[in-house]
Amino acid sequence: MSTGNSNNLMHLLHLHHSSFLKSQVAHAIGMEMYIRSKQINSKADLASFCKSYIGDYLLYNDAIMIKEIFVALKKDDWDKIIYLSSIYNARKTVLEIKKSSRQAGNRLAERMQSIKKSPLFEKWEENINEKNYLNHYLIVYSIYAYENDFDLYLTIQSYLYFALTNLVEHAIRVIPLAPKEGETVIFDLLEELNETANNATHLTLNDMVNSAIGLEISAMQHKYLLSKLFL
Repeated sequence: MSTGNSNNLMHLLHLHHSSFLKSQVAHAIGMEMYIRSKQINSKADLASFCKSYIGDYLLYNDAIMIKEIFVALKKDDWDKIIYLSSIYNARKTVLEIKKSSRQAGNRLAERMQSIKKSPLFEKWEENINEKNYLNHYLIVYSIYAYENDFDLYLTIQSYLYFALTNLVEHAIRVIPLAPKEGETVIFDLLEELNETANNATHLTLNDMVNSAIGLEISAMQHKYLLSKLFL
């Protein structure tokens, strides 16, 4: 790995560590219901859930969206970015997840603007005007990664990795599992994660599908719990 790529990797690791995890609690909301109903009750159950989540749900939704935003930014096509953002906003059918994603996007945009002025962020804010509901974390993250010349594969790979590790970190405390079992789940899925990131670079918007209806129903049920583990 070149020094340039290494610096980009460090930058992405810091970005995820300081902001991304705050939005990923939303990804665990649906999983909580599966754990409560004993459908995820062991290391094997967790590994199966995470593999499906990464290789199906995130691949055919978030990963494709990151790729499409990169393509649109390369063409300076802001109408297309608004269109993609609208699709992503509509795609999040669970209110709790949609709200969390927007809040994380607003936090990230504000923090990045306070650290360094960004011409692309300024242009993005001009384009959405009062459409603040489009300011999801993934949109802001993709714009930031593109502006800083991060590799598309690395950008998607790190997004998937932190989604995976966050799910596992939540699950081992609730199922519960030993930390070593959680680490094994992550390690065993690294190749699946890399393959998913590579596949995403070859897909387009036409390949997007809703492959997690059960998870969305589970996340909707979470709203009515009297006591919640994941908030």
